[in-house]
Amino acid sequence: MNSSVIIRAPLHVQVAERLRLMIDSGELEPGARLNEIDLCNTMGVSRTPLREAIRSLATEGLIELQPNRGASVSIISHEDVSEILPIMAALEGLGGRLAAVHMTAEKIAQVRKVHDQMISHYQNREVAEYFETNRLIHELVTEGSGNQTLVDTINSLSAKVRRARFSAQMTEESWAKAVSEHAEIIAALEAKDPERLEAILIQHVETKRATILGTLEDKN
Repeated sequence: MNSSVIIRAPLHVQVAERLRLMIDSGELEPGARLNEIDLCNTMGVSRTPLREAIRSLATEGLIELQPNRGASVSIISHEDVSEILPIMAALEGLGGRLAAVHMTAEKIAQVRKVHDQMISHYQNREVAEYFETNRLIHELVTEGSGNQTLVDTINSLSAKVRRARFSAQMTEESWAKAVSEHAEIIAALEAKDPERLEAILIQHVETKRATILGTLEDKN
């Protein structure tokens, strides 16, 4: 096989990823109805791949399909955050415990590189880039567990609350705390300390839960 060959994802998968980014960035706001004609024109695609993409995101919980009303972006509720994030805290903690044992030095160095990029974005107050590298760090650690069932479970739960988790408004104090906790995550991973990494990840997700709930309460 020629290793230089680039395998393009099916069109509906590419459209789904574009929609996912539009939702995560807030370009498509919670509760917004999806106008198929506008989206087709924006992306330069027909309705068939768009509708396949919408159905795919509906299974992830990012989009709601309502009879006779079409599709709309899901609204993240207080209950969603309260129920899902504690479960994710426990699962990400387990993923960290396994990653500290199984990740190679090369993979850990990759996480360190992304962490350093995240710190740069934090220092420059590049919010969107900060959240993107933040999200990538969590995904790399989870993947480093070597447990695909765990990875799939976290990804499934993460879809509905991802936008709130990685775009929630933060005070300077809470942002600094999150960055500090990430530094502890990297230190525990590089030290290959399973118990410490598990505890930090659980606390980190719980801290994020409190931040999101505070934001949701302020909007009500």
